Amino acid sequence: MSELVGGVAGTGRSTGIRLGPEVRRAAIKLSDITGDLDRTSTGIADLDGVLGGGLVAGALILLGGEPGVGKSTLVLEVARAFKGKLLYYSGEESPRQIAIRARRLGISSANVEISQETDLAHICEEIKVLKPGLVVIDSIQTVQHPGFSPGSPTLLREAAFHLMETAKSLEVPLMVTGHITKDGAIAGPRLLEHMVDTVLLFESDRLKHFRILRAVKNRFGPVGEVALFEMREGGLSSVHGLALDRDERPAPGRVYATMQEGSRSICAEVQALVSRCYAGPPRRMADGLDNRRLILIGAVLEKFLKLRLSECDVFANLAGGLSSDDPGLDLGLCAAVLSSYNDRIMPGSFAFIGEVGLSGEVRTPAGMQARIRELTQMGFTSIVLPESAAKEIGKVGQPEKRVSLKPIQNIVELAALIPGEVA
Repeated sequence: MSELVGGVAGTGRSTGIRLGPEVRRAAIKLSDITGDLDRTSTGIADLDGVLGGGLVAGALILLGGEPGVGKSTLVLEVARAFKGKLLYYSGEESPRQIAIRARRLGISSANVEISQETDLAHICEEIKVLKPGLVVIDSIQTVQHPGFSPGSPTLLREAAFHLMETAKSLEVPLMVTGHITKDGAIAGPRLLEHMVDTVLLFESDRLKHFRILRAVKNRFGPVGEVALFEMREGGLSSVHGLALDRDERPAPGRVYATMQEGSRSICAEVQALVSRCYAGPPRRMADGLDNRRLILIGAVLEKFLKLRLSECDVFANLAGGLSSDDPGLDLGLCAAVLSSYNDRIMPGSFAFIGEVGLSGEVRTPAGMQARIRELTQMGFTSIVLPESAAKEIGKVGQPEKRVSLKPIQNIVELAALIPGEVA
């Protein structure tokens, strides 16, 4: 660590960070570059899916999330499952504290080395010496270097640059956790998100039951992919299908639909309550659903099905603390409102997929194959969907013989297709 690495462009100032001799890099023809994109599994299939298939050599990954959401727990889950050598730098907890938490989660791995080192130059040098299979820094806001204020935008920018250079020169994947502000943005300069290869956001649902890992930037895979986890006593567990209370006594206003998160489809229960409004203007309130969407759906139902919703309060909810603005839930929301308004029970074997337009037409949402596959796996035998989608699916064959597809073109057909039973 003898030579000084550059400075801040356009300022003439040195960064003051010594990381090694300066190396000139010659240009290479694109046609001369060979080799495929090598990926290494984290050991957690859902995390691999969000990353686009696993860890890419030399990738710099930023994991952000609110306090207490479980970023450090997710890192420990990776430490549990990762097959190679993992180097874990923690500036927020001591090795003893991490060990106590790891034992509580039942994690014991000889491949994990924990360090409290926070000096940027020392971290980069140690990575070069130890050459681990994966490096985790928890968190980038705790990285320090003489002459810089810890957590300052300048230091965060410099730390990201030199960690990126280290990761790419050694072809070692490097994951750093980051704090978020009260507005939900990752703390630090926006340049931090531009420099890294992948940005993952770790969030919780409204009721704090589930944890949602979402890729908002990914140079090596699709953006928008999600993984669903549940925080249990033994740590984070992947959730592949939500448990629906379909064995409960059916009631008006309860139907089932799917919401799409990236390429993943999740089955959800849509609830609606329509009650007579006796004083004041009628209310439209949605919990977990887009309130503006509920207002539009109410107007469409009143126009084309002649429901007198202008005299009623309409409440809607996505059960289980989930939230979504997926337009593919529109048809399910229409069915729930119609069921509650008429006080009729929708059959529990039915599920709904479709976006509803302002002229009452039922349109095909994204991810139809994934939605039908999810509903089939959940045991639904009748799926109401747009006619255009049914034609496309018919070209590739029915999902299963026991599943009946019920196509409709317009919202008017919904009332005639599924009258339901009187409650």
